[in-house]
Amino acid sequence: MGGPPPPPPPGMGGPPPPPGFGGPPAPPGMMEGAGLGIVKKKYEPKTQMKRLNWTKLPARSIAPDSFWAKCKEDSLGTDSLFSSLSTTFASKAPRKKADEGNVAEKPAKKIKELRVLDAKSAQNLSIMLGSMRLDYEVLKKRILTVSDELEQSTIGSLVKYMPPGEQMRQLVLFRNSYDTLSDSEQFCVVVGAVSRLGERLNAMAIRLKYDEEVDDVLPDIEAVISACEELRSQSFLAVLQLVLLFGNFMNAGSRNQQSFGFEMNFLTKLNNTKSVDNSMNLMHFLETAVSEDYSEDMSSFSTDLAHVHHAAKVSEDSVAKTVSALQKSVAQVKNELKHHTKPEDPDDRFGVVMEAFVTSAEARLDIVNVRFSKMKEEVKTIADFFCVDLKKQPIEEMFTDIGVFMDNYQSAKKENEKRKEAEAKKKRQQEAEKEKQRKKAKQTTKVQLVDINAEGDQQGVLDGLMEALNSGSAFKARSGNSSRRRQRSMRRSGQNSELPRSRPPNSQAENLLETLKAEA
Repeated sequence: MGGPPPPPPPGMGGPPPPPGFGGPPAPPGMMEGAGLGIVKKKYEPKTQMKRLNWTKLPARSIAPDSFWAKCKEDSLGTDSLFSSLSTTFASKAPRKKADEGNVAEKPAKKIKELRVLDAKSAQNLSIMLGSMRLDYEVLKKRILTVSDELEQSTIGSLVKYMPPGEQMRQLVLFRNSYDTLSDSEQFCVVVGAVSRLGERLNAMAIRLKYDEEVDDVLPDIEAVISACEELRSQSFLAVLQLVLLFGNFMNAGSRNQQSFGFEMNFLTKLNNTKSVDNSMNLMHFLETAVSEDYSEDMSSFSTDLAHVHHAAKVSEDSVAKTVSALQKSVAQVKNELKHHTKPEDPDDRFGVVMEAFVTSAEARLDIVNVRFSKMKEEVKTIADFFCVDLKKQPIEEMFTDIGVFMDNYQSAKKENEKRKEAEAKKKRQQEAEKEKQRKKAKQTTKVQLVDINAEGDQQGVLDGLMEALNSGSAFKARSGNSSRRRQRSMRRSGQNSELPRSRPPNSQAENLLETLKAEA
């Protein structure tokens, strides 16, 4: 009891601890109750340091024989190390001293306590006000006068970040203690004096974006109306008839023969039907037929469908929602005007400006409503015309299919032109090769005349020729044959069989030689 612990059994002792680790054993009883009994040195840097976000191990979790129990990190510390750490990892860079004298530090701005707003709302308002950089009174006046200097983004931010009406009313009660409020709450006190602030801002936002929304939706409506009319063009209908003809001919003997029509999405699948040699597809064939055989009736169909691609991007449901939103917006402003018959502030021009807006907005809304009704009529008419079930297939899908068909047709046209150019080039090459071979054959079979001016070996040939000519031997066989033919002819005609006397050989040789010279 109380004596030193017994030594470890033989063979169980470990190597001595390395320098810097371990140390004299803790006093008896320190391991229990007081943990390891190790006291870590407390450092006091001269500057605020950046923090290392580690998870600290509790002292009770450190085993006596662990690395952490034996670690003596303070033995590694030096003044230069601590100085370098302080300079490199200070939370803020140390201020440079002025050249002359000490500059008095600017006192930190006192943070004012929030009275009504929560911290997040106040922060959002502060960020918004910082981006605006407007005096609160100036901003208030611009709201009252419905100034065009307030952009849509500014009004949108005000609508988004303004506190609820109840908090605004509470803050207005602090107008007599204005200087004690935070910047965000001071702003609320100033602009909160504007009656029906939230409703005003919403109406102002509607006014700024209304014309833009009308300008966006009207072209979409007109594109659908025009596209529906274009699909009834004679050129496009003729192309559809030609495709139907192809299909009924090719489907002979199948369940799809003798069809009365087809769904429009089939037009996008003509590329899938390949020719026997895979050199072209049915779309190539259609384009060739239209261009070469039916050009007068069908070739203009692509240009006739000028609005189909635009109409394919227009959703009838989206247009309906936009038109409905425009109607609600105008109604909302009209209802708000009922609360502004008598301005409470001399700068308040909300009633005047918004009355003019409503008049203009209703006129444009009438146009939108009329054209949207026309669009719905045209959509129903064209859907019935092509037997399209709008409950299963929205009209924009049909426009999309026809647009893809048009694009594929134009691609096939370009590919056909390239193929024709390649075939024409190949034909020209073949004809040129044939002409070359013909000339070569003609040159080979042409009689080669002896050059009388040649020397050397040609001299012997010429001498032999002259000897044959002078002796008349070159003409014996020819003369004999000619004489016999002439005698037979004369006997049949009853004439004298006596042959005319032949010319001397020398004379014949001279004539032949002259002929050869002339031909050479």
